[in-house]
Amino acid sequence: MDSTGRGDDYVHVPVVYRRMKFDLDADVPRYWHSESAWITHFMSALSVLFPEGERFFIDSVRHYEREIDDPDLEREVRAFIKQEAHHSHHHQAYNDRVTAQGLGLDRWDAFVGRILRFVRRVAPPKVQLAATIGLEHFTAVLANQLLTNEKLTRGMHPAVRPLWIWHAIEETEHKAVAFDVYQQVGGGYWTRVLMMARMMIGFPLILHIIQLSLVRRDRRLTDWRDALRFARFAWGRDGFLRAIWPELRAWYHRDFHPWQMDNRQLIEAWRGEYGPHVVGM
Repeated sequence: MDSTGRGDDYVHVPVVYRRMKFDLDADVPRYWHSESAWITHFMSALSVLFPEGERFFIDSVRHYEREIDDPDLEREVRAFIKQEAHHSHHHQAYNDRVTAQGLGLDRWDAFVGRILRFVRRVAPPKVQLAATIGLEHFTAVLANQLLTNEKLTRGMHPAVRPLWIWHAIEETEHKAVAFDVYQQVGGGYWTRVLMMARMMIGFPLILHIIQLSLVRRDRRLTDWRDALRFARFAWGRDGFLRAIWPELRAWYHRDFHPWQMDNRQLIEAWRGEYGPHVVGM
């Protein structure tokens, strides 16, 4: 077993940087997911967390880049940084499109930026890395839902869907990179589980606050039929947010590793979805 805790049975998945192109200026309807304001604005709320969030992830991992003594992990970190930067770029383009609709998404982007600047000032680097690996686990389990739960993607407009599928694929691909860095630099169990306990409260809360702000600004707050439809979509018996809790709880096992949920087959299975959008390597 090496210093990251990776034994002989470790699942190795190459992390690959791809340059992508998406046509978000196409004839995309305002409510591009299931013709629903509540569902579409939830996805937009999720998107607004990515540009600043991905930059925070990059900085927290890059801080320890010189302490990594595993050549494979060094290569994975470099690809991880490139992937996250590219995610930030494309979600910023999506967010700018939503802002242009008069929904004020830029205000929330600035709000997330202020929070993360505060965290950078007050939290030690290892705590910042613990926050990163907790949020990376959130994105990995959400990505698994996007890639396996047809209900979650079926209603997406074809011009927007590839952006989310590609992001989900790469989040799956690199889901262990920051975690392995944390293990190698001596990150402790209690720091990571206490940070995750905060994330399990704060992450869904801020998502729904941003969503409600967008719905209110769009004057759809009293569309109770659509609100109930979203509630079933997210929290109902087959709801995707309800479905992720077992995977989130696995984080609290002392021997947890992201690749204990081996879903690497999804990466290959979905290549046809984003392959036409690759514009260079």
